[in-house]
Amino acid sequence: MGLVTASSANFDLPHYNMVIGYYIYDNMDKDVADIRDLLIDKDTRQPRYAIIEIGGLLSIKGKVVLIPWPALVKGAMSRMDINCSEELIMGAPTPLDPLAPIRAEEEFIHSYFNTEPYWETDKEEEDVRRKEASGSSDSSQAPKTVDDIPVEKLTLENNESD
Repeated sequence: MGLVTASSANFDLPHYNMVIGYYIYDNMDKDVADIRDLLIDKDTRQPRYAIIEIGGLLSIKGKVVLIPWPALVKGAMSRMDINCSEELIMGAPTPLDPLAPIRAEEEFIHSYFNTEPYWETDKEEEDVRRKEASGSSDSSQAPKTVDDIPVEKLTLENNESD
């Protein structure tokens, strides 16, 4: 499993993930930066990080920050919202190579933004898929939803009038 940028891989992303150029707004409704690119899992084609650049001016390169995908929420048109302040984003950790972060850097970024790392979420989803594919269902488990609860002692009323 590796990460690649959306622009370099020419992936056909679903329309809801085509957010390059969108602005990120902080919790005070202030635009912080625009999304320059996305880091995408090349196997699953799922976005993992939004790449932004903050603090640059003219030809001076700014700080490149990776924002975990779960930290962002789609806002209005051409807008992504994040529930933290601009100052927090400015102080975010930056990997040595933003286009190829190592696992320790990714762990630090996720803990900084208080998001669950994608590799843990992927592992949980894979475990569920593997269990469903094996067909092993534990009958002693309680039903998961209201629709799964069997209806007992169901009677129909007779609405006929005498």
